[in-house]
Amino acid sequence: MAPTHYPRIAELYSFAAAHGLSAESEKIRRLPIHSTFRRPHLVRKAYLVELLESRGLLDEFSAQYWLGRHTPRGDRTYASYRDQRTLNETLVLQGEVVVEEEAEEVAENQEQPPELDAVSFALEAQLRDFIVENLPRIPVNGSRLKLFVDSSGREGREYPTAVGPIDILAQDESGDFIVFELKLERGPDRALGQLARYMGWVKLQLAVERNVRGVVVARSIDERLRYAACVIPNVSLLEYAVEFRLQDVGPMTTDAQPNKALHPTAAAASVSGRG
Repeated sequence: MAPTHYPRIAELYSFAAAHGLSAESEKIRRLPIHSTFRRPHLVRKAYLVELLESRGLLDEFSAQYWLGRHTPRGDRTYASYRDQRTLNETLVLQGEVVVEEEAEEVAENQEQPPELDAVSFALEAQLRDFIVENLPRIPVNGSRLKLFVDSSGREGREYPTAVGPIDILAQDESGDFIVFELKLERGPDRALGQLARYMGWVKLQLAVERNVRGVVVARSIDERLRYAACVIPNVSLLEYAVEFRLQDVGPMTTDAQPNKALHPTAAAASVSGRG
């Protein structure tokens, strides 16, 4: 059997329950996770691993479900869990924005090792920056958009609020506000709850008499999200696609500039609406 380098959250919950730790694992299921973490279930994994280790059960669990625990990659996974758990506890204790969410519905075949979370953060930042740079071309209500800038000069990129950071906060030509919620992969229906929370804050704190629209951007829009959005006014759903282009630059020659850097052509992205 091939070694598994990271545990699956369903197996962690199941194993904990089978060993008399249902109450403890349920507490972890509803544990406050700081909104910095885009995949709260990875942090919950960290707490479940710590729970099993504290009860002397981690080796038994690993022998059944986490065969790669004591490999170099398994060690990196374990260390990543420890770091994420420590960071979450630090942020929560500092009293920063915390979002309490129910346990995520995570399909096992979509689980990712925690070391990929940093990659996801980088990709989401690239998506966010692409949208910011191309706001006038994003199809939202037929209006040209621009990035919001408040009276203190703070731009609407990762705009801080009392209910969590808004991925992108923009305005159209009439001054109405547009709140963007970005999802790197699928757009689940619970994204509307996050979006509504941000839209409500913007309405009360910034917009007042102006309108507030919301936009969910994801690579794939969940069918449940489409059903939910059809009865919620002022919400648009957009899917993005990434296109890679390769350009032949030819071999280095003797008359080339000696300090000239060779680099790949940047990826281009596009965003389109979906009803």
